[in-house]
Amino acid sequence: MSNFVPKLLFVFVLGLPLVSHASELRLLIDMLHENDMVSEEQYDRLLAELEQNQQQSAKEKQQITEQLELVTQPPEVEVTTKGGLRVSTTDGQFETRLRGRLMIDAADYDGAPQIADGTNIRRARLAWSGRIFSDWIYKLDYDFTDGGELKDSYIGYTGFSQARLRMGLMEIPLGLQYRSSSANSQLIERSLLGAFGGDRYIGMMADTKRQHWSATAGIFGDDANEQRERNDEGWGVGARVTMAPINHNNMVLHFGLATFYRHLNDQATLRFDEQPEARVAGFEIVDTGIIPGARTYTRSGVEWAAVGNRWSAQAEYMVTDVRRTVGQDVGFSGGHIQSGFFLTDDSLNYENGDFGSPQPNHHVGDGGVGAWELVARYSTLDLTDEDIIGGEIDSLTFGLNWYPVPMLRFSANYINVLNVDGGPSSGQEPRIFLVRSQWAF
Repeated sequence: MSNFVPKLLFVFVLGLPLVSHASELRLLIDMLHENDMVSEEQYDRLLAELEQNQQQSAKEKQQITEQLELVTQPPEVEVTTKGGLRVSTTDGQFETRLRGRLMIDAADYDGAPQIADGTNIRRARLAWSGRIFSDWIYKLDYDFTDGGELKDSYIGYTGFSQARLRMGLMEIPLGLQYRSSSANSQLIERSLLGAFGGDRYIGMMADTKRQHWSATAGIFGDDANEQRERNDEGWGVGARVTMAPINHNNMVLHFGLATFYRHLNDQATLRFDEQPEARVAGFEIVDTGIIPGARTYTRSGVEWAAVGNRWSAQAEYMVTDVRRTVGQDVGFSGGHIQSGFFLTDDSLNYENGDFGSPQPNHHVGDGGVGAWELVARYSTLDLTDEDIIGGEIDSLTFGLNWYPVPMLRFSANYINVLNVDGGPSSGQEPRIFLVRSQWAF
């Protein structure tokens, strides 16, 4: 009996850890020892076996825990398609994004002069941007239309508090309509002020954007797309400041000031021209021609905008002063005022000094009709001063936009050139019906 009890207990103890707690086993072994049912040698052996089983059980539990953590932990890389194709690490250290826009236009021209109707791929752009080690950013943007052209392409640093510094090919900080993406313009084309905006140069630019104000300043060399002789580059400096004392719950009041100064290189020429808010035929309705002796020029502009739920409005006025080595200095000016109203329960997006694309609240395909918007704009441009007779033009444009789902837009514009005085197309007043299909992701 004395040999049978320890053997039975030994077998029992080996299996017991699977169904009991270690404290209960220890209590049982101590009771057997105190009642002299096991010898000292057997008691020590039982304790050793108990400790070994506890260690093995703890090891198996740790392995199971590690396997569960491995299975349930989030992936190290996330892939999303909202706002372009984006691949990023979960820690936010790295990100790469592919974005683009495709704009297909068709136009019917009427009135004088006789302009051929036609179609056009207005833009076909791909932009690759991203983030490296959290604070470093990059962008490479290329437009494949008209033989191809490099757009905003730079590297930058964002490690400052709510500010960034960029170096590369960038658009100058001038004007509200050009600081907002072409994909987000309320009418198909920007206003006649396009004669003074949209320039891109290689340089360095710093900006900060807050809820109620923004500031941008930069210094620039020449355009990366230009072919130059062996001479010093031209250079320029520019800055833009905006204030938005009201900016919440689809209610916005915006003001802005901007200026840009440029010193031309010895071989450069200066010319201002503009089409009648349609780019299908490539017809310049006002044109200064090459301005003789142009050496420097300064552009200065003021801007205003407001949003009140469905309603929006904006206005800009800009002047350009040209200093010359031949003849009198000259100055040109232009401006526009426009207003839009959504027929559906939608609103124009505003963020940190710029306007973004509307996001329809009720998508087509989900029981909704998308977002519908009416827009009207009056534009004026004066390119005549002293011996430069580029022409004066006034234009009125009406538009209808339909956003069935995010990233898709279909637009129709009616452009009525009210008056052209002087310049190569004096007295000619075309009327244009322009439509566009747009995919921007």
